[in-house]
Amino acid sequence: MSKRNELLDSFKDQVAEWESELEKLEDRIENKLEDAQDELRVRYKEVLADLKTKQRTAIDKAKELEEASEEAWDDIKSGLDLAWDSLKLGFLAARSEFEDTDKTK
Repeated sequence: MSKRNELLDSFKDQVAEWESELEKLEDRIENKLEDAQDELRVRYKEVLADLKTKQRTAIDKAKELEEASEEAWDDIKSGLDLAWDSLKLGFLAARSEFEDTDKTK
């Protein structure tokens, strides 16, 4: 299997895992929205919207990589790496923020 295909397969697996985590996080947030103060409710929605945007960007970059010629692969891979890192950091930050919020209640 080529390095390109390995990267794409790995990315697709990770995206599927993050989609599942995002759904769980969204469910947790939805349950908390009823009890949350307005400021916290707005923050929950902002975080979810940001994660969904980062997820869409990463998925779009992966599609570009899948369709790219070998010559364009390195340039597009760099963009995918950045999108991947951004999404990963976003998930970690959101998880940390909402776990901290859980502990304060």
